[in-house]
Amino acid sequence: MQKKRFISMLLAGVLTISLAACGNSSNGGEGNGNTPNTSGKAVEAEPKGTEDSAGKSVTYWIDPEMGGITNASTFDDAPCWQAIQENTGIDVVWEHPASGQSQEQFNLIVASSELPDIMYYSWGTAYPGGPDAAIADGKIYALNDYIKEYAPNLTAYLERHPDMEKAITTDEGNIYCFPGIYTSTSDSSDVWQTAIDREPFYEPFIGLVIRKDWLDDLGLDIPVTLDDWYNTLKAFRDEKGAKYPLSYMNMFGCMAQSFATAFDITLPVTAMGGATAFGIREDGTIQYGPAQEGYRGYLEFMNKLYSEGLLDPDFIVQDRTTLQSKVVNGEVGAWIEMMPAGLGTLRTQVLAEDPEASFYPVGVANPVREEEQKLYYFQANYPYVNSGAAITTSCKDIETAVKLLDYCWSEEGERLVNWGIEGESYEMVDGWPQFTDQIIHNDLGLSPSQAHAQYRQLNGPFPMDHWQRLVSKTDYTLEEGKVDENIASLDLWAKNGTQPAGLPSTTILSSESGDYASKFNEINTYADEMYSKFIMGQESLDNFDKYVENLKKMGLDDVIAIQESALERYNNRTAG
Repeated sequence: MQKKRFISMLLAGVLTISLAACGNSSNGGEGNGNTPNTSGKAVEAEPKGTEDSAGKSVTYWIDPEMGGITNASTFDDAPCWQAIQENTGIDVVWEHPASGQSQEQFNLIVASSELPDIMYYSWGTAYPGGPDAAIADGKIYALNDYIKEYAPNLTAYLERHPDMEKAITTDEGNIYCFPGIYTSTSDSSDVWQTAIDREPFYEPFIGLVIRKDWLDDLGLDIPVTLDDWYNTLKAFRDEKGAKYPLSYMNMFGCMAQSFATAFDITLPVTAMGGATAFGIREDGTIQYGPAQEGYRGYLEFMNKLYSEGLLDPDFIVQDRTTLQSKVVNGEVGAWIEMMPAGLGTLRTQVLAEDPEASFYPVGVANPVREEEQKLYYFQANYPYVNSGAAITTSCKDIETAVKLLDYCWSEEGERLVNWGIEGESYEMVDGWPQFTDQIIHNDLGLSPSQAHAQYRQLNGPFPMDHWQRLVSKTDYTLEEGKVDENIASLDLWAKNGTQPAGLPSTTILSSESGDYASKFNEINTYADEMYSKFIMGQESLDNFDKYVENLKKMGLDDVIAIQESALERYNNRTAG
């Protein structure tokens, strides 16, 4: 059974009856996470409790929110890390920033002379001048030689996937961290693959959702073109009484690229620095979306929706809680959702209030201008998103730090961080990891995803398994044979285009960073301000050409030239 077929079964809800309760693993093992890789190319894990690591310790700074550990104040409470420390013999002394203060505390720590041994953060974008500057400033080590000597698991992965070696290598040839990389079992595989065989994966997680029950009531098909969407939203307003035919929070709307991709442009994401406003064209050059002619067409369409009462007037300021409240109250016909497990959750909320409700949301593809159009840009994280665990120059035992991080790239280690404890949080079913019955039907009143989150680490310097994300988003309340719209949404959103919005892990040179930051910050602020004014009619689109001229006066051409130079250096990277 190939991966596509297995996902089809998951989509149809047939796996819910075959998920085993806690007990024997399908491979007859002892529940120690050592299922053989069927490719015969498994990388051996470091021996447990080796003499050279037993009794040693490292300090490790990571934000629990960034790492995705929930219902725990420290990684000490995570079963996966308890097992990792036991298996390696390395004691980890955790240092966690206060909630919501990771950036401030990161800046304070790197400005000091005493740093934790390991720091997991967005080194590629957070440190001025990038990782090469952090190495030159004596803050972190270049890890090339240490990885070759002490990290056989990561070394084997990078040899298998050279594009990922390029992604974590700086312009000067330095490997500066153990990376977090999104990975996915190949579509051609009939069983789940361990890290070395899983392919780097562009991970989508946000997109358009529509009420299929309303479409059915009105005799309408799922909208495909922009005209379809306009007519559908009018029908929601006029015939279903929708107060907000289309609603979203602005960050989600921009992040999803939603209606923008029909115009072959990318959008800056509010509160995320505007980096996704850059997109790589098919000829390899870089565009800044808000300065393209297609952006005018996008703004005209969104202004039309807004001016006719089809777009929620609160889209600029509302948060996700407010949006979902409107959805549950039956005021919204279409919206933008992140992490589509929310579709099942919203439906559960509605049915709890009214068991006879017909509420049925489904994820849909981004619209096109005309039916034959093939979308180019789509929303997805790059496999490597500039976040990794660097070893600081305060670390006195680099070998131990490297071995700890490399263990999470072994077959045993990556199963622990992704899945938790075999026999407790997951079992192998027909060659695929699945949640145990005690996770699906837990005594804590938690969703399966929440219950499982106490066992694993979602994000971090290891091969992040897309299959785990699919399983965690599965709707376990479905009857056998029912379509799992959570999984169907992710499948659709992954097909919105061929090029992810944004740029790979390029680096702005230290000599350019000051000029770049001052110009781009002004450009981004101005573009963000004019975005809302154009859509809400506070600024006439007759002034669009003047707006673009102003962007150029602020230094847009210089900003793009710097980014194109950074992309050229990225494309030419080789590890030193």
